[in-house]
Amino acid sequence: MMIVLYIIFGIIALIMLMQFVMVIAAKRSKGTKLTGLKGNLKKLESNGTKGLVYFFSPSCHACKAQTPVIKTLQSNYKNVYDVDISKDINTARVFGIKATPTTIAVEDGVINQVFLGVKPKEFLEKYLKGNN
Repeated sequence: MMIVLYIIFGIIALIMLMQFVMVIAAKRSKGTKLTGLKGNLKKLESNGTKGLVYFFSPSCHACKAQTPVIKTLQSNYKNVYDVDISKDINTARVFGIKATPTTIAVEDGVINQVFLGVKPKEFLEKYLKGNN
């Protein structure tokens, strides 16, 4: 019985450690200058630009909650982009994406903020409106 408890605590500790590593990696990417972007995202490399880039995967359950929020924002703002990492892993690598859903705030060609997990529409709109 005791061994089962050790296994359960070990699994919980491993999950917590993995989440901690993701948060640290996200914080380290802040301030990274973006280069090598393609398509519509290329304009985010320039000074004077601001936008959100949402990274998702079709198999991600949390992404299924976040994607409708992003689609709503895209209908109201021209500078909100989405990237399916299963189709565009290279862009995910440029941004240093380690997990989905991840939303990256870009300003003047630099990663300004990294939002891990599901975020409410109002939270993301604050950034888009300049109230960050």
